Amino acid sequence: MKIIKIKPHFSEKIWGSKDWKSLGYENPSNKKFGEAWVISAHPNGLSFLDDEEITLKDFFQNNKNFFGRESYEKFPLLSKVINPTENLSVQVHPNDEYAIKNENDLGKPESWIVLDCPKDSEIIYGHSAQNKEEFIECVENNNWKKLLKTIKVNKGDFIFVPSGKIHALTANVKVFELQRSSDVTYRLYDYDRLEEGKKRELQIEKSIDNLTFPDNKLNVVKNASGRVFSSNFFSIFVYKSTLHTNFVKYEDSYWIELTVVKGEGTIGGVKFQKGESAIILSNFSEIIIEGEIEIIFYWIKK
Repeated sequence: MKIIKIKPHFSEKIWGSKDWKSLGYENPSNKKFGEAWVISAHPNGLSFLDDEEITLKDFFQNNKNFFGRESYEKFPLLSKVINPTENLSVQVHPNDEYAIKNENDLGKPESWIVLDCPKDSEIIYGHSAQNKEEFIECVENNNWKKLLKTIKVNKGDFIFVPSGKIHALTANVKVFELQRSSDVTYRLYDYDRLEEGKKRELQIEKSIDNLTFPDNKLNVVKNASGRVFSSNFFSIFVYKSTLHTNFVKYEDSYWIELTVVKGEGTIGGVKFQKGESAIILSNFSEIIIEGEIEIIFYWIKK
C-alpha cells in the first residue's frame, strides 16, 4: 500500500474568504479564495504531489498501472473544500450526453458534505415549476423566491447533486465537495451581482435544457457517517474515530482517495492532520487508523 499526500490548488472567487485556518489550510497569498481543489488533475486547477514537483495529472498519465491502466482516459474525480462568505450563483450541471455534444466534456454529478454552517442554514436545492413553461414564466418575471426550493442543512449532512439539479450553496455553508472531474457549469441566476463592474454571464437557455420537470427528488443523508453513498460515479465513506475502528475496504477499486476534515492521527502509519488529502495506491483490505480523527474516503468502484 502506497500513500501519496496531495497539495491543493486554491481558486479565487468573488464570494471567497481569506480565512482558511478553521478548515485546516493556510491561505497561500492572502487573497479571497473560494475553493481548495484538494485532489485535482483538472487543467483549470492542478494539484501537486506533496513530496515532489509533479502535477497529479502528469503522475496519473505516467503511472496508469496504478489507475486501471486504460480504464480512464483522464483522472476521473475532483474533490474540493468550498469556503463561501456570500451566496454562490444558482447553477445547473449537464448530463454526459448534453455535455459531450455541447461542451466536449463530461457531465458533472457532484456531492457535498457540510463541514460547518451557521445555525438554521438553508441551501438552494431544486425548483418548484411543474413544467418548462411555468419555469420560464418565473424566470422572465424575476420570481426567484417562488421558483427556487430550499432545504435546511446542518454540519455533517450529505447532499447528492445529480446532473440537471438546480443548486447553490449559501453564505458560510462550508462543504467538502466530490464531483466528476468536469468544470461544466451553467449559471442560472447570480443575484444581479457585479464582478469588475459587470454582471456575470448567465447560461439560462442551457440551464433550462437540462432540468427535470417536476423536480421532487431529494438525495440527502442527515448526519452522515459510515457507508454514505455508492453509485457508478463515486462512493463515499465517512470515518469517525468515535464510531469506527479501522477502514475495511468493502467495494473493489483501483485506488482510494481521502481528505481529513477533523482532528489528527495516523492512517496506514502515515501522520495526517485536518486539511490534508492523499491517494492510496495498490491493493489492500484494511487500513489501520489511530487518533481522534474524521476522514472522508472516496473512490470509483470497479
